[in-house]
Amino acid sequence: MKKSLSLACLLTLSLAFLGTTVQAEVAGVPAGSQLQTEAEKKTTLISTAEVKKMLDEELDMVLIDIRTATEIQNMDGKIDAQQNVNIPRGWLEFRVQRVALSKDIPIVIYCGGGLRSPLAAETLQNMGYTNVKNYSAGFFGWKQAGLPVKP
Repeated sequence: MKKSLSLACLLTLSLAFLGTTVQAEVAGVPAGSQLQTEAEKKTTLISTAEVKKMLDEELDMVLIDIRTATEIQNMDGKIDAQQNVNIPRGWLEFRVQRVALSKDIPIVIYCGGGLRSPLAAETLQNMGYTNVKNYSAGFFGWKQAGLPVKP
């Protein structure tokens, strides 16, 4: 039995091929932006000044950059801090226990600009970590504030 694509699906594929971004909606499936908004409601957001203060005062905290190595390279670096570790979002659940050695250790999650970090923060809370914060301004906010970055 041969299946055919719907007109909407063909249009979406055609526009995607032409380089046009299309937000497709699938009944009963939440969009990434909806998941992000819901995750933000469940996580403490932290400002650039608060992250800087924590880095200066809480040497046992873990600052987790969830961007990929390619993103870090293409965005000209990462936050320059001793507590900063890179665990790409796709590996977070499998590698976080290597750096977050207790469930109540202070953890701050960030990405480039705050799209994926709320989802990562929510995941860590679901895993049982109790002191997780989301740095929603991310690397771009840190860099824009003129704070130190490491290539």
